[in-house]
Amino acid sequence: SEIRFHGKTLISLVAKAQALPEEALPEPLLNLMDMPGYRKAFKAIKALVAEVSASHHVSGELLASRRQINQLLNWHWKLKPQNGQPELISGWRAELMEEKLTLLLQEYPL
Repeated sequence: SEIRFHGKTLISLVAKAQALPEEALPEPLLNLMDMPGYRKAFKAIKALVAEVSASHHVSGELLASRRQINQLLNWHWKLKPQNGQPELISGWRAELMEEKLTLLLQEYPL
């Protein structure tokens, strides 16, 4: 059956990987939420977004979603391939927040 065929392939691949020496293994991937300071940085960005949204009469959810904040932190800590600038520091959002976000992110080095 399909499951047996693919199951055997998977078991074979796992066995090969387990037989590799430690130095042949790739570096473990870093997860954004496991980064030291993630929660603190996220909260600081949320607070900044609330401040900017109030002063410019723009909805906080429109200004910065959770996805956009995580995109910024992934970019800042270079956890994912860099494909241009994050949405929070480009376009109309950059006009409102880029300078403040840049200063804030300096408090959270890699």
